[in-house]
Amino acid sequence: MKVSIEFFGAQRVIVKTDRIDMPITEDTTVHDVLEYIRGQYPGLHLDERMVIVTVNRQITSLDRILYPGDTVSFLPFISGG
Repeated sequence: MKVSIEFFGAQRVIVKTDRIDMPITEDTTVHDVLEYIRGQYPGLHLDERMVIVTVNRQITSLDRILYPGDTVSFLPFISGG
């Protein structure tokens, strides 16, 4: 069982790919994915307070349980004026 993790913009530059797969178990959460990414790519500096978390393109929380085939993204906040 696995999920896909998508990377965009500066994230993609740092990790040098647009997507990776992560093995999961029955109780894997989005927070577990965040910790996995932090371990694999310490230069990425993902902060859960500075990103919008999505699963299958829908905003979600870090405690959401994941299912095989889900796609997780950590989208940076965009601001402008």
